[in-house]
Amino acid sequence: MIRRKPLPPPVVGRAFSTREALSLGASSKQLRASDLQAPFHGARLPAGTTALRDRCMALQAVATPTLFISHSTAARLYGVPLPWRLQRDSAIHATVAKPARAPQRPGVIGHSWTPGAHYAPWLDSRGLRISRAARIWLDLASQLDLVELVIAGDYLLRGFRQPNGRRTPFVTMNQLRDEAASNPARRHGRLISAALDLIRERVDSPYETRLRLIVQSAGFPDPIVNEPILDARGDTIAQPDLRIPGFNVGLEYQGDGHRTNRSQWQRDVVRRRELDAIKWKTIEAVALDIRNPGHLLHTLEQELRERGWTGTPTWPTLGIET
Repeated sequence: MIRRKPLPPPVVGRAFSTREALSLGASSKQLRASDLQAPFHGARLPAGTTALRDRCMALQAVATPTLFISHSTAARLYGVPLPWRLQRDSAIHATVAKPARAPQRPGVIGHSWTPGAHYAPWLDSRGLRISRAARIWLDLASQLDLVELVIAGDYLLRGFRQPNGRRTPFVTMNQLRDEAASNPARRHGRLISAALDLIRERVDSPYETRLRLIVQSAGFPDPIVNEPILDARGDTIAQPDLRIPGFNVGLEYQGDGHRTNRSQWQRDVVRRRELDAIKWKTIEAVALDIRNPGHLLHTLEQELRERGWTGTPTWPTLGIET
């Protein structure tokens, strides 16, 4: 039995260009073997590899050195919550610096940018050139609506959760504003400006973002996000998703984990008793309230009225039914 000659070690198990492999001594026959796939002309990956990052590495292997992964593709690599239409999109968004032309390949959506005096819009992530977080958010304005763009911004400000439970933000609010200011003539400027005014720090989930935007659009006082509630000794009792300042009223989005996780459910019960003791009202919201918020908003208005709020809500004029 004749054993096939293995590929050169430097390209085994990763994305590579055929040019690189040939320069290392591989043969054309080896590059046509069934244990390799060709996601792009001139690129190879181990057969069966489907991970987004690996496909991006394959594109980079055959692209100009100024190309970087951008838009919703970069957002997916950052873990940004995106609508399903973008999560399932197999095309890769990639950007190059002018005067190079935007990449034109099957399965690639090309973009170009004009280099400026400010920092490079990409960084090196374990060998992959990918947009910086602020640039990703700005580019997403061409693909998302207002609520979706705010969700993306909230996530990037919050960042990923480390093993110790702490969060490391991908970007700061100042960086988002600076990136927007450095592109004043950019399309979707009004959308970007509106989203910047609505983004908040310390948001834990897309549902929390949607809940906050519903409350804000309904004409209630601007809620404070994830601020601790303290008892008389200064100890933290709870940290509601949203708190209406000055009225001892909070809102909590209850995902299914609050129902199915026994220890979480027990903590919720104890916390509610502690909040009742200091005359604090927590209004719980579920997914149905996000889709049909009328009853939730009516309940919130009643609670605020009982505590002396004299404002005028706008939600009845929006056609929201209770």
